[in-house]
Amino acid sequence: MPSKSRSSGRRGGTRRRAYHHGDLRQALLDAALDLLHAGGTEALTLRAVARAVGVSQTAPYRHFADRRALVAGVAEQAFARMGDVITSAVRTGDPGLPALRRGLAAYVAFAHEHPAEYRVMFGPELARRQDLSQLGDAAVGVFSLLHDGIERLQHAGLLGNGDSALMAITAWATLHGLVMLSLDGQTAVTGRDLTELVDAATGHLLKGMGAD
Repeated sequence: MPSKSRSSGRRGGTRRRAYHHGDLRQALLDAALDLLHAGGTEALTLRAVARAVGVSQTAPYRHFADRRALVAGVAEQAFARMGDVITSAVRTGDPGLPALRRGLAAYVAFAHEHPAEYRVMFGPELARRQDLSQLGDAAVGVFSLLHDGIERLQHAGLLGNGDSALMAITAWATLHGLVMLSLDGQTAVTGRDLTELVDAATGHLLKGMGAD
């Protein structure tokens, strides 16, 4: 590890980060995010993040067993940020059904503002998470925001009776499908903008859940 910080520059299309003694794991994840934005998931390698941070090629292995663990770290932090955005949206404004609609809209907005991270979060490389407990917990945390919100609205009599977990996964599946179609440009055939599509999707979801 160099004793002096390296000046910022460009290598491989991404910014070279200055690194000082401290949180190496976070520095590597920050570098990984730069690489993801510059070159896609293929650019995420332990060697590349080590070079970007300015540490030895073996240093990342102190924190990540392999490349997949690094990618999982990026996804884990993205889920955490998504959860913060949704929570903030829910708490800003009127409670009840409007809060649920804001939370659902915030999910879609996050995906469109961070498409590279979103594709990593739900990509095939991390589809099986049995060995990635922290990533699994982060994903469950986002799902729980939706699930718990639905349960509270049911208890308040604002949504109909039913299996709240099934309602939540149905809502998630609907929004995820809308996100992927829109990110890939497939929703252009509707002639509607994303706000209209989100409003329509959430409206149909709430009607299906027996919204009052």
